[in-house]
Amino acid sequence: MEKAPIHIAWQTTPKCNLKCVYCYANAGEDAKADVLSTSEAKKFILEASDLGVKSIVFTGGEPLTRSDILDLIEFTSDIGLKPILATNGTLLSDEFIKKLKEADASIAINLPTVSEEIHRRLTGASSSLKTKLSALEKCLKHGLKCSIGAAITKLNYKDIDTLLSYALEKDLYTDLLAVMPCGRARMEIIPTGLEYHSFLQRLWKKWRVVPMNAISCDSRISIYEPIYLALLAESEEGDWRRLCSIGETMHIMEDGSVRTCVFIPYTIGNVRKEGLNQIWKRLANDKLVVKLRDPEKLKGVCGACPFKTVCGGCRARAYLVKGDLFASDPVCWRTSDVF
Repeated sequence: MEKAPIHIAWQTTPKCNLKCVYCYANAGEDAKADVLSTSEAKKFILEASDLGVKSIVFTGGEPLTRSDILDLIEFTSDIGLKPILATNGTLLSDEFIKKLKEADASIAINLPTVSEEIHRRLTGASSSLKTKLSALEKCLKHGLKCSIGAAITKLNYKDIDTLLSYALEKDLYTDLLAVMPCGRARMEIIPTGLEYHSFLQRLWKKWRVVPMNAISCDSRISIYEPIYLALLAESEEGDWRRLCSIGETMHIMEDGSVRTCVFIPYTIGNVRKEGLNQIWKRLANDKLVVKLRDPEKLKGVCGACPFKTVCGGCRARAYLVKGDLFASDPVCWRTSDVF
């Protein structure tokens, strides 16, 4: 379990020029945090390289609200790591895109829909969709490796076919993401268990969507949703590996604190106070982290589920809704209290 994580995600800032209703970070223009300085960020990125990490994912908030973000991306590339920029796409300029290409960076643009009305309701901005689509076209024009990320909510899940058709037409990879009830996101915007079950079934039957850890050249659409694995196992559709990455990766928060899951407020250490290698060794052997990866520790419906070894439910969702890391996943259709 001490093998270096393939990638590290860094939440660069809480600031953002949009106010998406599903934002787990509660990011906004007025958001404040004691963020890592340029030198502090470069220090942990160097340590990540020494540890054997392959890529750094720059997330937010909106990373482009940091004046040093291009410098940090170029630094990451210069020391041999792959920089991946997760952005809402509205602040991308032609010159910035060219610089990303020169740094051999990849980019993931948050695009939950191609409907102007749905996009306005999700992001609170009336003109941001056109800006995003224009930025996507520019990224493709410059040959940048580009994907889109779409959070699944009650507002857009019925319209997902239109988005997926658009993405395939543009030859874009699409990552579908479960919404977590934290930050600005509330359970009210998450599909019910029955709605979700029907939606996930459609993703498999119509689009052959694969779990995110099984993405390949043969599949352009993936989803990060543990209970999707239960649906596939229930239908005897393939042999899939467990999706939850708790204990296998690190998320560095704005202030340098380190979590194994960005949604679970359990801190393993802080890169301002100690080296990344020391934090990783402690994380990989942490008693709670090890327990979270053990399906025999699960309670309720998840504990009795025949697919708990491949699915395990979402531990963050259980904690955020029920206050118990080992409780049943409140979004799963097998859990009676979602109906």
